[in-house]
Amino acid sequence: MKELSLIEVEQVSGAGAIMDAAGALGAGIGAVIDAINHDLTQSSQNAGQILGENIGKIVETHLGLHFPGSVRF
Repeated sequence: MKELSLIEVEQVSGAGAIMDAAGALGAGIGAVIDAINHDLTQSSQNAGQILGENIGKIVETHLGLHFPGSVRF
């Protein structure tokens, strides 16, 4: 079995570094909102993470960093 490189793993998982970072930032902002509102369901944290990941995905696509079909093995 072939060992995958970091780039190949990111392409298989569908997540890149920008998407991960934006998701973490969104989750952090959402956690602060949850703490202010005394919300134990973490709904703002989850929504912030999803929003951040989607923004990160758009940025990666715009920069051309996430095109699995263009990678040659």
